[in-house]
Amino acid sequence: MEQKKQYRMVAFDLDGTLLDKSHEISSYSVDYLRSLHKKGFIISIATGRSPAATAEVIRRLGFHGHDFPVVTTNGAKGILVRHESDLTEEDGEKNQDFSQNPMVSGKMKITELFHQPVPLDLAKKTLQIAKNIGCVTNYYVGHEIYAHVFEDWHMEATKKYSNLTGVEFTYREDDYDEAMTKGLPSKLLVLCEPHKIDEIYEKLDQTLGNEAKVIRGSPPFFVEVLNKEVNKGNGLELLCKSLNVDLSQVVAMGDGDNDIEFLQVSGHGVAMKNARETLKDVADDITENCNAEDGAIKYLQKMDSSGSLHY
Repeated sequence: MEQKKQYRMVAFDLDGTLLDKSHEISSYSVDYLRSLHKKGFIISIATGRSPAATAEVIRRLGFHGHDFPVVTTNGAKGILVRHESDLTEEDGEKNQDFSQNPMVSGKMKITELFHQPVPLDLAKKTLQIAKNIGCVTNYYVGHEIYAHVFEDWHMEATKKYSNLTGVEFTYREDDYDEAMTKGLPSKLLVLCEPHKIDEIYEKLDQTLGNEAKVIRGSPPFFVEVLNKEVNKGNGLELLCKSLNVDLSQVVAMGDGDNDIEFLQVSGHGVAMKNARETLKDVADDITENCNAEDGAIKYLQKMDSSGSLHY
């Protein structure tokens, strides 16, 4: 008899997958993931969000005493996160506090595993294109998001994104000069009016497509520009290499176009019921429930009940 395939780790996308319509993780999900984690199963996140924008989810899960593996900014950066309460006195001085923003709770230590930033020439080109078409750009560097607001609707757009992720912006009038002195961006995110999303995506993709990874955002009011080698699948590969976990032993769950490579490289790729059709086409399976119904967790529970999870 053929032995049943078992998985050691799950990697969740956040918005539209693990999080509900309010972009929060439910108590139902927290309780189940805590129980799995205690048994030794590896829980991880792979998201388009910045490191700071994952903090509240990690705090809610509360995996004290262990490093939490996270792929951020659509695969550009991989980190291990540990709660401050787990740190020794010696660790304290090395601590990177990415929660200065009052919307994000708890101080956490970050260990960077890898970083694949946007090259400077590409960053400058993207910023200029966005400016020419009247859009505001988020510049992600370190644990900050810089924005240069120059039209009335820009402030509303940045606040909308801030409400989505729980991270506030650093606003400057210097056209990103200060941001560029801080370092290369993990990604650039061009905010646009929702009815113009297709137009803006096509403009950026046609102009930058040969030298960048251009992603249509979800929810559809932004377009992301990344290092051309970067995607969430590549990020998951690098994360698993750091953790010494074979990709064939990983369950990946997502809902958007940016999850295509992520599902493809994993041992078992699962698209949400509410996922885009392009993702469902490449998935190994589809959840019976949407993200608002804890669909990802209910699917994982079925895998657990069938003996497919190894811990």
